[in-house]
Amino acid sequence: MSLLSMPSKPFRPHWLVRGGHIQTILAAVQKGPDLPYKATPIEVQLRDGDRLVMHDDRPPNWREGSPSILLIHGLCGCHTSGYMVRLAARFNGLGVRTFRLDMRGCGAAANLSTSLTHAGRSNDILDVIIEIAKRTIAGPIYAMGVSMGGNQLLRGVGRVGAGEDPLPSDVSERLQRIAAVAPPVDLQKCSNIMQRRRMRFYNWYFIRQLLQRIPPQIRQSEAFQRLNLLPRPKTLRELDARITTPLGGFRDVDDYYSSASAAPYLHQIKTPTLILTSADDPMIPITSFQHTTLADSIELAVTSRGGHVGYISRGTEQWMDDRLVEWFCPQAR
Repeated sequence: MSLLSMPSKPFRPHWLVRGGHIQTILAAVQKGPDLPYKATPIEVQLRDGDRLVMHDDRPPNWREGSPSILLIHGLCGCHTSGYMVRLAARFNGLGVRTFRLDMRGCGAAANLSTSLTHAGRSNDILDVIIEIAKRTIAGPIYAMGVSMGGNQLLRGVGRVGAGEDPLPSDVSERLQRIAAVAPPVDLQKCSNIMQRRRMRFYNWYFIRQLLQRIPPQIRQSEAFQRLNLLPRPKTLRELDARITTPLGGFRDVDDYYSSASAAPYLHQIKTPTLILTSADDPMIPITSFQHTTLADSIELAVTSRGGHVGYISRGTEQWMDDRLVEWFCPQAR
């Protein structure tokens, strides 16, 4: 394990966007470039019967045996999020086929789910990786998750390493590298931070977005209608306790946080892994990683600045994207 290592090129924030909060907020509203072709949406049947949608961006020069990468969005994202489109464009330009995922209830999968997405849905990610393996036949498979998507990915690959949710051997061999940006690997620690008064805006934003994303089939259910009679939650913890926990089948919110966190599985990961996070991330405490046992296969890269999936650099540089390309496609440097 490479603990608290620094990326090959230090991150230098834009001189007007130096703090973690402003990095976080501005990055959330950034748009991605226009892709030169239309992605093909593919429905993925999950093991519990629900469906997701992944968007297949296949560059003209991609051939069987060339790499493919799964891109997984964060809590309030979807396949059109700026970082998802931006990364698809970068990897496509290198001849890498990308699959941009929409989680349960998100984007094109909004009307396909009978259950909620949450941080512990690592099975969903593994099912999608198996589907990508079926559709690409040969060649390396990579996967990259942002924020909650990063936790799902790390938890899934850790469970594979622990033998708790094995992948078919041919798929496991093809999954050659993964990365997670700002993953909330210890949900309890993240929840404690979100309870602070200075985090009111983030709580308001996430709660508003998440309540709007409740899939219609869940919204119309008797169980949800009963839960919705209570006053509107004021923090993410209240939302998780009232909605995520009962609808997700957890005993209580503490059970959800402990069961869905990736931290207990990080020492079981055998696939080469990059975790990229920032010390000034307002939502993800750096102690989540410092007090967790990491496998030797994990490189933990911590920057002093960058916010939560921010990394807004000087000029036209896309620092985060460059580091991910460096990790997955070192020959492109």
